Amino acid sequence: MATDEVLQFMQIQNRPFSSNDIMQNVNKEHGKTAIQKALDKLVSKNKVFEKSYGKQKVYCVVQEETNSLNLDEDLKKMDREINEITINLKAKDDELQKNLAELSSLQNKITTTEARKNINDLKREIEDLKHKLNDYTENEGNPVTDDEKLKLRKEYEMYVKGYKKRKRMSMEMLDAILEGYPKSKKHLFEEIGIETDEDSGFTFREIVFKN
Repeated sequence: MATDEVLQFMQIQNRPFSSNDIMQNVNKEHGKTAIQKALDKLVSKNKVFEKSYGKQKVYCVVQEETNSLNLDEDLKKMDREINEITINLKAKDDELQKNLAELSSLQNKITTTEARKNINDLKREIEDLKHKLNDYTENEGNPVTDDEKLKLRKEYEMYVKGYKKRKRMSMEMLDAILEGYPKSKKHLFEEIGIETDEDSGFTFREIVFKN
């Protein structure tokens, strides 16, 4: 019978087992239900006692007083090990959640490569604007038609708007990078090769057109 086989197995092994462990080691013909019924019967006859760890139950054969002291010590040791494992798992889970949050934050920030590209685009726009203004200054003594004035004014306004927009976007991107950057803004600019208006000697002056 399953009851006799379970009791004999536990007496020989003389250590705690879960019902699944017993099922794996006793006659394979006995299913999980039969093993559990055998354990319940042995517990009711005081041949085996059970101890719960959350949803898990551990079964131990009832022994003489001397051996029982050793078994109690083993169970206490198991309690300590389970508590240590639970604490370690909690710490690892907290660390994982922290790392996931940092990863998500980094993924939402612009990269230095993207920031450098935007700055370079802005500098090209500024250079184009300089050339336009220089051409206008050099041709100042020549007659300019109303159509040419209107065209020049529209181009100028387009470049000024683009200049201000690109500069604002670039500075916002750089500010976002600086939130997680450990050094100064100046060091960041030097590291990724950004040249400001002041560094290049560029001074922006808006032109007021007369109607």
